[in-house]
Amino acid sequence: MEIIAYWIGSTMMIVAPLFKITTWIILIIVGLIILTHQALSNNLYNLVFLNLCSILIYSLRFRKEQKKEKITL
Repeated sequence: MEIIAYWIGSTMMIVAPLFKITTWIILIIVGLIILTHQALSNNLYNLVFLNLCSILIYSLRFRKEQKKEKITL
């Protein structure tokens, strides 16, 4: 069952750029969370750190894009 979740996480990151910016950022973050779980279970701490940094950066970008969308509405 976990392997299916890992494939879903990877797929979410692949198809994310096909959507508008706020949607793809959410898909990237969810995909990274799933892949972080996989890296943790395999004791790949360098990838865990990389994924956590990416999640933080994409979260900040998401907040910035949300503010920009509110201004244009």
